[in-house]
Amino acid sequence: MGNMENDRIDIIVYWVDGSDEKWLQKRTSYSPSSNTDMSAARYRDTETLRYTFRGIAKHMPWAGNVYFVTDGQIPSWLNTDAPGLKIVDHKDFIPAEYLPTFSANPIELNFHRIEGLSDKFIVFNDDFITTAPTSPEDFFVDGKPRDIFMEYPVMCGGKTPVFSSLLTNTYNLIGRHFERSEYKKRLRSKILSLKYGKYFFYNLMMYMMPFPKFFGLLTPHFARPYLKSTFEKVWELEGEALDKVCHNRFRSGEDINIYAMRLWNLMEGNFVPGNIHKDGKAYLLTDLDDTREASLDIKRNRRKLICINDDLSDADFDDAKKLFLDSLEEILPEKSLFEKGEDR
Repeated sequence: MGNMENDRIDIIVYWVDGSDEKWLQKRTSYSPSSNTDMSAARYRDTETLRYTFRGIAKHMPWAGNVYFVTDGQIPSWLNTDAPGLKIVDHKDFIPAEYLPTFSANPIELNFHRIEGLSDKFIVFNDDFITTAPTSPEDFFVDGKPRDIFMEYPVMCGGKTPVFSSLLTNTYNLIGRHFERSEYKKRLRSKILSLKYGKYFFYNLMMYMMPFPKFFGLLTPHFARPYLKSTFEKVWELEGEALDKVCHNRFRSGEDINIYAMRLWNLMEGNFVPGNIHKDGKAYLLTDLDDTREASLDIKRNRRKLICINDDLSDADFDDAKKLFLDSLEEILPEKSLFEKGEDR
């Protein structure tokens, strides 16, 4: 793997094994404050991680280093000697005052501190998988993230009030720095790009709305590109707010998340328009029927990027997990260099 140093695009994969007894004991030794998200689904292992690595090996051979970020947890099957694989513990890059953490937000907001990470990188959760060949231009063009600008308000009244609050905080951060009347003029050609396909018409409708303030952008839930330099800039300008977030050990309604880094690029116009929704899809699995439908779609429609988002009940989880793992095994059956027992 790898291109010229300045052109290198690295990958970050981060993961937690919520069934690890030692980790569970550490987690229960800290008491969460009010307004936190403690749902078991946030931590349980869907066992999709090996397919994340298989997809990277098969469909992203052009990538640079793969940084595997964990809280000292290594899957038994992982080949830690795989070329280009860098094992990164939380303590290797997250400031000590934020540790231990049981929230993704302090982890993600400090990615720029990972030693050796290239300026251009792509972030994978353990439920993000590539299921068809990709190219560097799917993520970066001329050094800028390839992305889509879609104004979209926070949705309230659903089952995730903590996440809705988190988005509001993230949007407030962005709104402190960018005025809607100003960026609509400056970014007109990128907001109303025909490269978005059918989403051009949605953007045109939203563009005509006379709202005076920034009210949000839609962020697709699959692997996305980031710039380390953006993290450094936002930390410089909003270090106090981000520092406060990073002291929250559990995901909280007071948080700000990594979306702020993506949104900053969009607001600055530091992106190249593209219809990324055509390449990716996030599946929200709530029951067995959802899972059957998603499993069939995964096998039939080889999108470049997918996310399998688990919102299943305990009663459905085991059966549903077998369904979606079977579908992933069908499309990614071959072990990768990241798995033990392979000589590649």
